[in-house]
Amino acid sequence: MNKKARTVKYQSQRDYIAANFASRTMRYTGVIFLIFLVWHLFDLTFTGTGYTYVRGLPYENVSNSLSRFPVALLYIVGNLALGVHLFHGAWSLFQSMGWNNPRFNSWRRNFAAGFAALIVIGNVSFPIAVLAGVVG
Repeated sequence: MNKKARTVKYQSQRDYIAANFASRTMRYTGVIFLIFLVWHLFDLTFTGTGYTYVRGLPYENVSNSLSRFPVALLYIVGNLALGVHLFHGAWSLFQSMGWNNPRFNSWRRNFAAGFAALIVIGNVSFPIAVLAGVVG
C-alpha cells in the first residue's frame, strides 16, 4: 500500500544502521551530564562543597576541589558521559542536515569520535593533573 500511495520513489535507498551504544544511552548520558553540570556550578562557583571556597581565586578553588579523589572521579565520570553524548550528537548532526551518505559515514564517525575525544581529553586532564600532583 505504501508503494502504491507514493508513485515517485525516494531519491536514495534508506540507510538503516543499527543503534549503537551512544544512541541507546543518549537519555542517560544527558541526565548524568546535567546533574554533573549543576553540581559543578555549585562546587566551583556558588558555594564550594567540602572545602573553603574563596571568591576571586579560581585556580586555588579548582585545585582544592579536584584534589579530593571522589570529586575528581565525579568529574571524570561526568565528562565521559559528556563524551558519549557529544559523539552521538556530532554523528547525528550530519544526518539531520541531510548529509548522510555511505561515502561519508566513515568521515562522519571519525569526526564525531575526534570531536568528542578532544573535549573529553581536555576536560579530564584537569582532575588527572591535580591528582597526579602536576598542578596544585
